Amino acid sequence: MGVTKLPLSVPLSSRAYIDRMDAGLTSARGAQEIISMVSSRRIVTKLILGHNELSDDGCVVLFKFLGSAVGRKYQIAEISLNSNGIGNRGLLAISEYLRGNRFLKTLFLQNNLFTSDPEAFASFTAALNTSHVELLSLTTNRNLSDFFVEIFLPILDSPHLREVHLSAIGLTPHAAPHLIAYLSSPRCRLHTLKCNGNTLGFRAVKSIIRAIERHNFSLLTVELYSNHLVGPVSSDNTSEEDDDEETGGPASPDAWKATDAQLRRVLLRNSHLKRETEKDALQLLRYARPLLLSSAGHATSTRCSNCSCGEAPSAIVSDPTSEHTQFRFRSLPTELQLYIMSFLAPTLSPAQRIRIYTYASSPATLPRAGLCLPGFPGRVSSSACVLDPASMPFGMPSGGGCVGGKCAGSRNSVMCHKEQQRGEWLAAVDCSAYDPHREGETVPV
Repeated sequence: MGVTKLPLSVPLSSRAYIDRMDAGLTSARGAQEIISMVSSRRIVTKLILGHNELSDDGCVVLFKFLGSAVGRKYQIAEISLNSNGIGNRGLLAISEYLRGNRFLKTLFLQNNLFTSDPEAFASFTAALNTSHVELLSLTTNRNLSDFFVEIFLPILDSPHLREVHLSAIGLTPHAAPHLIAYLSSPRCRLHTLKCNGNTLGFRAVKSIIRAIERHNFSLLTVELYSNHLVGPVSSDNTSEEDDDEETGGPASPDAWKATDAQLRRVLLRNSHLKRETEKDALQLLRYARPLLLSSAGHATSTRCSNCSCGEAPSAIVSDPTSEHTQFRFRSLPTELQLYIMSFLAPTLSPAQRIRIYTYASSPATLPRAGLCLPGFPGRVSSSACVLDPASMPFGMPSGGGCVGGKCAGSRNSVMCHKEQQRGEWLAAVDCSAYDPHREGETVPV
C-alpha cells in the first residue's frame, strides 16, 4: 500500500497573490485567464504577470475589468507587467485604472514597447498624480529617450510617489535639465531614484548631483552608474556654473570616483537630517500637545499606557490655576509660547513647526485609548504589535504590545503598528524630510 501524501499547506499571505510569471499568457485570451483567477478569489493584493505576451489587446481587456465595479473591489497593491510587449494603447488603459486609485502602491512596467507619445504619457502622468502609487519602474523601455522626460517630469506632481526607476531608457545629456528641474523643485518627494545604464555623461551627472546637494533633502538613494558617453562630450546646458575640466573627452576614472564620493556624502547628509527632523517633530508634538490644548483635561488623555509619547514634565503641563505653579506658561501670549517651544525642535522649519502646532492644538486629532501617537480622526485601532521573541523572558504573557520598544517590527520581521502610525503622521505634517526653507539660517552641507 502506497503512502498518501498530504497536500502542502499554502501560507495565508500567499493566497492573495496571483503569480503567473512566464506562464505563456498571450493577448486577450491570456487576460481572460487572469480575470477568471481574480474572480475566483475573495482577496487579491498582488498580480505578478511578468514575461508574458499580453500586448496592448490583453492589457486593455485586463484593466477594463480591474477598473469595473467588480474589479475595483479587489484592493490590489502591486502589479508587475514587465516584458509583456505593451505599447501606448495599453498604457492608456493602465492610466484609466490609476486615476484616483488609493490602493495600488507598486507598478512595474519594465521592458515594454512604450514610445514617447505626448498624449499617452501626459494622460499617464496626470493619472499617476491622482493615485497613491509609491514605486514606479520604467526601466529598460529603450524607446522612451529624452523626449519622454520632457513630457513626464515637468507635470509630475504626485504627493505619494517615493521611488522611480528610469534605468536604461536611452537618456542623454539633453535630459539632464529636466531631471535637474524636477529634483530641485518642491514637487519632488522621492527618496529613491535609479537612473543607471543611460548615456548622461560626466558633466550631466555632476550637475545632477550638484542640484541634489543644493536643493533636494528627501533623496536617500540615487543610482547613476554606467552613464559614460561613447564619444566626445557634447556641449550642453546642464549648468550655468559648470567648472569641470572634462570638456573635450570622457572623464577619467578618478573623476567618476570623486563624483560618486560626493553623491554619497550628500545622501548621508540627507539621511542624517531626515532622522533629526523626525526626532524633533515627535519631540515637539510631545510637548505641544498638552501645552496647546484648550484644557488640562485634554492633555492628560493623550498619554498612552505603555509608552511616553504624550508625556511631558509635570512642572510644565500643570494646571495654571494651581497655587503650586511657579510659572504660568499658558498665561503668556500665544506667539511667545510658540517661540519658546520652537527651541525644542531646532531642526524644523517655521512651516513644519506651525503644522505640528495646528495638529497638537486640535482635540479632533487626539489618539484613541491605548494607541501611541499619532491618531487620525475616525481611524480604527489595529491589533497590537508583535513582541520581539529575543526580548521575551520566560513566563512573560503573550499579550502583544511594544513595551520598552522591544517590537519585532524594529527588526523588519513584521510591520510595527506604532512605527507605521508615526510614519503616517510625519508624512501628514510634512516632517518626513528636512525643510531647507529656514529664516536667517544657512543650509547644512
